[in-house]
Amino acid sequence: MTPVKTNTFLKKVKDITISGSLTMLILSSGLYSCTSSESTEGDYEQTEVYTQGVRTYIKETSKGEFKITEEIAVPADSSKAIVTYLDGRVETLTKEQSKKLIDEEITRNENTIGHNNGLSNVLLYGGMGYFLGRTMSPNYGFYRPDFRQNNNGGFTSTGGVKNTADMGRYYSNPETFTKSTEVNRNITKSRTMVTRPNSSRSGFFGSRSRSGSGFGG
Repeated sequence: MTPVKTNTFLKKVKDITISGSLTMLILSSGLYSCTSSESTEGDYEQTEVYTQGVRTYIKETSKGEFKITEEIAVPADSSKAIVTYLDGRVETLTKEQSKKLIDEEITRNENTIGHNNGLSNVLLYGGMGYFLGRTMSPNYGFYRPDFRQNNNGGFTSTGGVKNTADMGRYYSNPETFTKSTEVNRNITKSRTMVTRPNSSRSGFFGSRSRSGSGFGG
């Protein structure tokens, strides 16, 4: 009788081992299936990109007063403002430097924006301000009347520029101002949507985590 009991015991141990292996296999398959079949929705996002920019030429006409003498369409990455001062000095401002000057002016003198021809105002109400408003500083639409018109009155200006025609005073002549409106239109028409990986979903586990649910399916 003892050998029979021993064989029976060994058989049960063998069955348990097989059963455990199958369970682990099933669990492993289920986990893989859960993560592999998960939707990729949210892994990518659409970003608004403008391929056209502006090169703005600005000249100091009297001490601290400036006007735009020319604006031309250029690739977005080539956008810049070239400023010629009364003493003959020429300064080239990148789009980042232009934005910094405008932002500093808004911070210091928000209630007087649009009331003078200082360099910051000329940048804001010229083609550079339009380009920055589309690509880097949506809040510039708060000050530009052409943004308010394009966005169905979505902004209210506190500055001195109440309509698009008023922006002409930042240009050397009406022809230059008219040409600038075409440059702005080119910027607007260059808008495109680009699909890119979602920056908020990174890493092996991070790309599959949902609301802290861990390894759940």
